[in-house]
Amino acid sequence: MRKIEIILIAAILVIGLAVRLYKIDRPVADWHSWRQADTAAVARNFIKEGYNPFIPRYDDMSSQANGLDNPNRYRFVEFPVYNSIIAAVWSITGINDAMARLVTVFITLGSTGLLYLVVRNFSDWQTATISAFFFAIIPYNVFYSSAILPGPLMVFFLLALYLSFVNWLKEQKLIFALFSVLFANLAILTWPIAIFFSLPLFYLAVDRFGKDILKKPSLFIIAFLSIVPFIAWRVWMSQFPEGIPNWQFLLNEGNIRFRGAFFRWLIVERLGGLILSVTGFAVFALGVLIKPKSKEKLFYHFWLGSLLLYFIVFASGNVRHDYYQVPAIPILAVFLAKGAGFLFKLPSEYFLQVVGKITAILLIIFTLAFGFFEVRGFYWVNNPAIIEAGKAVDKLIPKDATVIASYQGDAAFLYQTNRHGYPVVDRPLEQFIKEGTEYFASIDVDDEGIKSLSAHCDVVEKTEKYVILKLFTECIGK
Repeated sequence: MRKIEIILIAAILVIGLAVRLYKIDRPVADWHSWRQADTAAVARNFIKEGYNPFIPRYDDMSSQANGLDNPNRYRFVEFPVYNSIIAAVWSITGINDAMARLVTVFITLGSTGLLYLVVRNFSDWQTATISAFFFAIIPYNVFYSSAILPGPLMVFFLLALYLSFVNWLKEQKLIFALFSVLFANLAILTWPIAIFFSLPLFYLAVDRFGKDILKKPSLFIIAFLSIVPFIAWRVWMSQFPEGIPNWQFLLNEGNIRFRGAFFRWLIVERLGGLILSVTGFAVFALGVLIKPKSKEKLFYHFWLGSLLLYFIVFASGNVRHDYYQVPAIPILAVFLAKGAGFLFKLPSEYFLQVVGKITAILLIIFTLAFGFFEVRGFYWVNNPAIIEAGKAVDKLIPKDATVIASYQGDAAFLYQTNRHGYPVVDRPLEQFIKEGTEYFASIDVDDEGIKSLSAHCDVVEKTEKYVILKLFTECIGK
């Protein structure tokens, strides 16, 4: 690696770190707070209750995840690799939202370097550098790489897998095969949709071995060992059905796949709006159209194809949740780099090169400006009252008490209370009391039902923003 490459990558990493420090200390009450709270709660309970990654627990005892009561608070989704890392950091620093966000930040900075190395294997150093640059500063990626979500860690492991597998194909050394298996396992366990992104690896293997691929048992051993732990995890978690959220709706809820709304949401709203903006999408499209160089062959296009396959299979998930597009950022950054590189090097016999350079710079500036405009609201604390009410609950009610912190099913309010309980009223209040939950916290102080409860039940604390009540059977329904 030349000196100029080292300097540029170092500069990109510094810039990437600097922009991610924006509101790094915001509480878990920003965009997608419900998912962040669930993720952070698992890590926090590892600290409070002892570390057992095979039985992860969060704070929600309700039935809203799948219709089954969950008094043990089981949380069986992805294997808690990411949560374990946060818990390890918190065991040193203490439980702190900013430190959890910094975990994601440094994971993403690592991914920036890995993306550079992966692209450098197939393209020139300029394309690799520009790819890393886009990955580091796309505003959508800046926000989600300071969120408490497992997606960025999956991206890190996936890029590490690509790099390891490429090196194994080159040198056929056992160490690279072992690293490939390790990172494949970690990627899939961290977020199972990583399985979709094995398509580029299959392409590389076929391109390397051709018809002799069937004579390479090592390939099949790598593939087998890469999926066995995930299968074992799925078998294990099936013993805890109350802790497995419904997920089938993420596939094709409302038969949205291939309908107009499907294309509109993914192309216009997400890729052409939130993530790349209209200017960045134009540069990306140009990059896709450029003929691959000799070393690249179709690797990038198979990578893009795996992304499209993921979009199609998890159609409603990608329409419903914008954080589902986090795995798209690396390959989008690569094609952005190819498109921008072409504009910077337009052939002089057909184009005015100076105009091409100016156009490229303006498009990049607009992409970043429009992107920040789209995501700036993601950082906002949507309802500061849940922070104040949560602190009051943590101060005023017993540490071992469970609490109803109703917030339309969003566990962010419950998370702020530092208690287990219910983020939704999913049963009669009398049943809550019978099951041992006597405390009720609400920020809907003007609601008639809350006013009635406040008038007849024991008021622990009441302000203009929230009320904390202790319930008893006789005060219900009056």
